[in-house]
Amino acid sequence: MTDRKLENYIGLCRAAGGVTTGFDLVLGEVRRKKAVFVLIADDASERTRKQISDKCGSYQVPYFPAGMTSEELAGLIGKKSACAAAAFTGKGPCRPLLSIYEERARETMNENQNQTKNENAAMTERMIVDGSKTNIDV
Repeated sequence: MTDRKLENYIGLCRAAGGVTTGFDLVLGEVRRKKAVFVLIADDASERTRKQISDKCGSYQVPYFPAGMTSEELAGLIGKKSACAAAAFTGKGPCRPLLSIYEERARETMNENQNQTKNENAAMTERMIVDGSKTNIDV
């Protein structure tokens, strides 16, 4: 689930009329360059994720994994049916919400880099140990 601050910002954006949902409508907002950023539900289909991320990439609109399921995202936005993606169009407190998701993306990237460094260090250590065994055996 999401934290309270995130829920509040999404609710305020929705109340201000700054959230668009529905696959075609989200893509339309991106094409018209009205979307400030897009959230994609964690359980969205691979095809939906690819199409939205490709369109956002073409129009240089940031997009992020929502960190919640389509049902949870729909609930925060006030929809009754599942919502695979939502475009935030700048009405309401959209910028602070964008900052939260950018910070999460940076944290995830740093974690991935640290994990890669740790894996590389472990691999190097194994190679050194394996190499020393080879040198001893020779």
